[in-house]
Amino acid sequence: MHAHRLTIAALLTLAPACADDEIPNDLGSRPEDDVLLIDSPILQHLAAALEDGDTLRASDLFFAERLRFTTAPDPSELLAAQASEHAALPPLAEPTTLKVLTYNTGLLSRWYPFTHVGVPKYRERRAETAARLLGDGWDVLFLQEVWELVDVERFAAEAKAQGYAIYAGSEEKHAQHGVVLLVREALIAEAAQEFVEEQYEAQREIELFPGPGIKRGLLGWSFTHAATGRRIHLYATHFTAFPELWQERDVQARVLGGRARSHADEDVVLVGGDLNAGPYYPEDSFGSDGEATLSGWWHNAMMYPLLLHYGGLYDSHSALAPAQDVARMQQLSLPFEFGPYKKDPLAGRCAEIPVDTFTGTDCNSLYFGQYGATEYPARLDYIFVRDVGQHVRVVSSALEYTEPLDFGAAGRFELSDHYGQSATLQIE
Repeated sequence: MHAHRLTIAALLTLAPACADDEIPNDLGSRPEDDVLLIDSPILQHLAAALEDGDTLRASDLFFAERLRFTTAPDPSELLAAQASEHAALPPLAEPTTLKVLTYNTGLLSRWYPFTHVGVPKYRERRAETAARLLGDGWDVLFLQEVWELVDVERFAAEAKAQGYAIYAGSEEKHAQHGVVLLVREALIAEAAQEFVEEQYEAQREIELFPGPGIKRGLLGWSFTHAATGRRIHLYATHFTAFPELWQERDVQARVLGGRARSHADEDVVLVGGDLNAGPYYPEDSFGSDGEATLSGWWHNAMMYPLLLHYGGLYDSHSALAPAQDVARMQQLSLPFEFGPYKKDPLAGRCAEIPVDTFTGTDCNSLYFGQYGATEYPARLDYIFVRDVGQHVRVVSSALEYTEPLDFGAAGRFELSDHYGQSATLQIE
């Protein structure tokens, strides 16, 4: 979820004291904080893009005054390395398949002072979403923007009918984070399960009040996989939106990464969610609020490597072949011109750009209706894996629910303003 920029700007006048630039309270307490960027294959491309980057440590990336980008951070080598490392893994002896989906359902409709914020066609889509998603054969689903309890109840009823277990957290906190986890019941052994619901300390405070009652957080669910006996830990999340709020998002990535890294090396950790930032932005300026071109996108490229670094994770979408973020971004028509992009999605470039990377894009009619020409298209939705014991292999990765559907008299449009991201895994 983003929010309409003019609405947020108006709310600033109501909450002038809220602070957005956050520094982790325990910064310096973890070994990962002290790593030099140039010594880390995950962070090296940030060092190359920053003035004095060869002297900076991971902890420096949380301080705006220490970051002077001179060029776009280019993750091409990092994306390629993840693919080559995965290709070097030996085949599993007796694997079983796990089909995983992360999906921002875009089910938002809330009133708050002076305005309403909502994703287009939410009424028509909410009637279809639960049955469609749970009828498509996924084993694990990480869902975001299931904001309202009526939608949680709809998913819970469908879960019962389709043989899924569901975890949405507490009623009070769920209404703030909107995150849901679902697991096929047959996959859960009788061993004890563990559940976590956490709200991040770093927040865009006006999203909660006087805004639409949103406080970003995560859900965790640990269970023993019935077929393999392997302990699996799931984390679903939805990070803070907007490029200028990169500090909140990066602090959230450090918290989530710490959760992922906390588990035994023989366990498998899967992280899914809408993280609201891509791995690469070719220009620091792109998009407009209608008056000025927006800038500061290069800072947003830090979230992706920071989460990998702190979590000991890899990106399932870059496991079989290097993810195409850099190539797809460079296919965009630059420099940015507001008029052409506002008139036609990506200034008419959608047919030329394969639908294999961007999960948040003007080429989605619902997304274009809300955010057309206001920001970069990007890969915002991810499935990450922590697998120190090498018990997982990625079989496939794809964007899902990309085509418009027939909603009868309401017309043809997508199931959400985001595309889904899937990963088919083998596990033993």
